[in-house]
Amino acid sequence: MLAVPAILSAQPSIQPKGILNASGYQNQLAPDTVFVIFGSAMGPATIQTASAPYPSSLAGTSVTFTPQAGGTPVTAKMVYSVATQIAGLLPSSITPGSYGVTVTYQNQSSASETVTVVPRSLGIATSNSGGTGAAQATIGNVSGGISLARMTAGNTSFGGYNWTLTPAHPGDTVVLWGTGGGADAANDTGGSSGDQTAAGNFTVSVAGSTVVPSYSGTSSGYSGLWQVNFVVPSNAVADCFAPVVVTGGGVQSNAVTIAIAATGQASCSTTISPSTLSKLDSGTGTITMAGLILGENDISGSLQYVVGGVINQYTVAEFLIPFSGPKVDKCTILHELYSGKEPSAPDAQLDAGSMTFTGPGASLAVPKVEGLLYNAALSSVAAGGTYTLTATGGSQVAPFSVSTTFLNSFTVTNLGSLAVVNRAQPLTVNWTGSGFDTVQIAINTTTLTNPTVNSIIVNCAIPASLGTYTIPAAALAYLTPGSAQFQVTGENTGGAALSAESTTTPNSTIKLANGNLVDFGGWGPYIDHFITATVQ
Repeated sequence: MLAVPAILSAQPSIQPKGILNASGYQNQLAPDTVFVIFGSAMGPATIQTASAPYPSSLAGTSVTFTPQAGGTPVTAKMVYSVATQIAGLLPSSITPGSYGVTVTYQNQSSASETVTVVPRSLGIATSNSGGTGAAQATIGNVSGGISLARMTAGNTSFGGYNWTLTPAHPGDTVVLWGTGGGADAANDTGGSSGDQTAAGNFTVSVAGSTVVPSYSGTSSGYSGLWQVNFVVPSNAVADCFAPVVVTGGGVQSNAVTIAIAATGQASCSTTISPSTLSKLDSGTGTITMAGLILGENDISGSLQYVVGGVINQYTVAEFLIPFSGPKVDKCTILHELYSGKEPSAPDAQLDAGSMTFTGPGASLAVPKVEGLLYNAALSSVAAGGTYTLTATGGSQVAPFSVSTTFLNSFTVTNLGSLAVVNRAQPLTVNWTGSGFDTVQIAINTTTLTNPTVNSIIVNCAIPASLGTYTIPAAALAYLTPGSAQFQVTGENTGGAALSAESTTTPNSTIKLANGNLVDFGGWGPYIDHFITATVQ
């Protein structure tokens, strides 16, 4: 009995920076936004939900926004309440500015947490419900809009509807859903004032093109719900991770992706199996990736040659993390802040038995050096030489033998000028050589404040034929000032999609012990130039 009053009197607490747009998870809000607050002791142990029109108090929970410049406090409408997370609707009448936010539960109030309210800050809903990765988008001209933009064709049933799954195609009308597009007093109670495209100067950046949406506004019948309708450009190319950003009122939304297929194709990739694409779409199951390499590493002028690699197993969510970050032109940004296991790291390494390596002037075993990581140093690799990697097979990977032809040459002609990176200025990388199809430029700034790791990688995947690429300042701006690892790599990817850490290089050779093919990867050659740079 003595414990009951202690529980009832617990003071609500808001997690630092724990007030977010419910769709995009950005930390600034707009009028008519559905928001979430993370914390503790903010509501009952079992979630309580409200129906529109939403009340100002739910199960003893209420949220107050007090202007820091002075003025009348604003009470939010309540959507749901549970001890660790609550959601509310910010009224359209609120004035942009800085606010102190407090949560009151059972007459106990939290300390104030500051949040900024701006005229427009659209958050796009995503499949993972976390504001990153694939947009939870529909296609207006497919199945009467009862469709979801996904990597490959299929269908699923929920909410009483049979939804068509399909990638978007050039000319399709894609509908993005979310919250935070701006004030609409009619929508506070479920109505809509209609299109705000012109009023908010809304644009959509999709797959490198900027288009004006055909509709940007609230959706009638749902308080706080916004939709942005746009047509996929006719010149859009197939891409399983085509970047999409909406700008309204000069403020960018969270960065998301949509899958785009070529006209007449049922999948965003003709080289990745539909079964693998379906796994990526579902967000469940495991992904195996064979990261087997034959490489020449130029480390500040010192040449090292290596053969080996690893066969990794990921959850789908882990595998997709490096593809889900912001994208600037041809660059993808991966930002991971963590302690303990890296979020995008694999869960397991698979046993392929013993490996041997043969080719011009070489015949040797490739031993396991750390767990199931295979690695052997080589004295050299012949330009244009054909090499073979053979595995006896193990408990998890079937026997295999794969061959590859090494690159003829790859030189970064302005390597010395890359030692200093000014985040405010674009940076150009030039190269020459032959025998490779892609150049990857990766800049990694990782800082450690024990036990927290703050890792930021900017990775740009460029067609080798261009011979040059200028990294936009907008991409470099993500980096942390200080020391950086700067790598420029020439490799063969077979038209894969590349991220800050992973590649979707298709594979049709390496099998698992259960008879299934690995989902991605294989054995590939590369030449890498590596320097330590200073980021300013």
